[in-house]
Amino acid sequence: MNRIVLLALLIFPLLCVSCEESDQEKRDRAAQFTTPTKPAPNPQRESLQSLIRTDKQVPTTLQGRPKFEPYSVYSGQGMRQVTEVSGRTLLICFTAPWCRHSSAMRKSLQELAEQEKGGVQVVEINADEYPAIAEDYNLTKVPTTVFYTEGIKLRSIEGAYTADSLGRYLHALLTQEEDQAEEP
Repeated sequence: MNRIVLLALLIFPLLCVSCEESDQEKRDRAAQFTTPTKPAPNPQRESLQSLIRTDKQVPTTLQGRPKFEPYSVYSGQGMRQVTEVSGRTLLICFTAPWCRHSSAMRKSLQELAEQEKGGVQVVEINADEYPAIAEDYNLTKVPTTVFYTEGIKLRSIEGAYTADSLGRYLHALLTQEEDQAEEP
């Protein structure tokens, strides 16, 4: 038995010498997964130094500038684009132009977006202009605000609230269990 193990240990390194792929073999293997619209991956390795920033400039997203508009009005782009972006907290508020509570909520949400300094994105959707979206969310009243984080729906609330109460509620949702956060 020991002779077999010893023999295997001596022969195995000789067999593995041919295991190294050449650059041409890597390109040929990558070409198997290439389509006319998808270019072949480049098998070249980048040195670690090429990935390190030599200038002391911090990317804009780390300087406190948001990667998104803190407050915006929905303009018809796909809802998936709005809701499924990770790395942010999102509030979607369904409003109607004829509703005075919607007007009050709009002001509160604008204030909240300003207070959070890019930590929260608020998107206002006119429920009258986009009835299909309102129906997808089973909307029964306006204003209704839906809370998302990392693309996951946390909860929705109905009615108008102040910016302070919305901020406290949002932070309770993000720091505690969902069931422990009480409506503002």
